[in-house]
Amino acid sequence: MIHFQPESNVTPAPYAEAVERLRSVRKALALVEMFEGRPRRDPETIEFEELMPLAPPALQRCADGRSVRAAGAAAAGIEALLGAESDGQRPHPAALDVLGETLRRDLMGIEALFAGRA
Repeated sequence: MIHFQPESNVTPAPYAEAVERLRSVRKALALVEMFEGRPRRDPETIEFEELMPLAPPALQRCADGRSVRAAGAAAAGIEALLGAESDGQRPHPAALDVLGETLRRDLMGIEALFAGRA
C-alpha cells in the first residue's frame, strides 16, 4: 500500500509531519502530470516549511488536517494509477484530470490558509 506518512524515529515538531505530507502531495501531483503527458513544472507555491512554525496553533491544526486529507487522496489516486499500469491498462484521461485537479485544489486551499484567504 502506498502511503505518504513520514518514516522517521525522530520526534518532529508538531507541524513537521504536515509539511512532509504536503511535499509528498506535490510529488504526487508531478507524477499525475507526467501520466497526463504534461511537461514537468516547478509549482509556484508557498513554502510551508518557513510559514508553518510562525502560524498560530489553530492554523497549524487546520493545515495538518487538510494535509492528511490531501495525502490520502494522493495515495489512493497514485495507487490506482500504478495498479492500472501494472495490469497493462492506460489510466483514463478523465480520471487523471480529476485526480490532478483534486490535488491542485487541495494544495491551493492549504496555501490560501497561509495567505489569509481561507
